[in-house]
Amino acid sequence: MKPKIIVSRCLGFEPCRWNGKIIPSQAVEELKDNVEYVTVCPEADIGLGVPRNPIDLYDKEGDVRAIQSCSGIDVTDRLRDYANYFLSQHKDVKGFILKSRSPSCGNNTTRIHGRTSCGDGIFTYMIKTLMSNSIITDETCLEEPRSKKLFLEKVSS
Repeated sequence: MKPKIIVSRCLGFEPCRWNGKIIPSQAVEELKDNVEYVTVCPEADIGLGVPRNPIDLYDKEGDVRAIQSCSGIDVTDRLRDYANYFLSQHKDVKGFILKSRSPSCGNNTTRIHGRTSCGDGIFTYMIKTLMSNSIITDETCLEEPRSKKLFLEKVSS
């Protein structure tokens, strides 16, 4: 039985990024015969549309908020509620491959205005909160053959 992996939909599956583009990922493609992929795009899935005005993360007194900068609309609670729902439907997942630097899916690679260091996107933060033992990586880490092999070993055990 193949391990179930949640993967960012924009990584070779669907043009769902804020700018309507798709990001090809050779590593995601190479793993497809060894895993069962379930795709996710939190921003599109909460109805922000494609293309859409981008969201950015802001530190508001220690709370990271996802705000559509051009409109000022705060979508943090919608993203958190969606993550809660989505993750409750996929408790048997073995790992995550998420889009680096994304305000929803970034894994310690996302710029947060008001902080000097990068952090997690809202969806990734919720994974770490609700499924703290999860194996999480991003497409840039998987470009390194050793990291890709290690990820596959971890999710297959």
